[in-house]
Amino acid sequence: MGIFEVFMVMFIPVGTLFLNAWRKKMNRTNRSLQIAYLFISMVMAASPLIFVRSIEPNHTALSVVLAGVAFFWFAIVGARSANT
Repeated sequence: MGIFEVFMVMFIPVGTLFLNAWRKKMNRTNRSLQIAYLFISMVMAASPLIFVRSIEPNHTALSVVLAGVAFFWFAIVGARSANT
């Protein structure tokens, strides 16, 4: 297991906790905070996939699976409303 896989195993739960805590603090009046939340969740979803496809030439099956999980997981977590 390489550095990227270890990072991804820690990044998915920590990133989820970060997004959930941020979503609980958001209110409906601050539109710029909602846009920043959406942008950050999209970056958190896409960056592992971009790393595996573009930057890391020797990717393993585990790194591809973890990047795919992060791609869909952060897209789902980021799309949830602030009320849930």
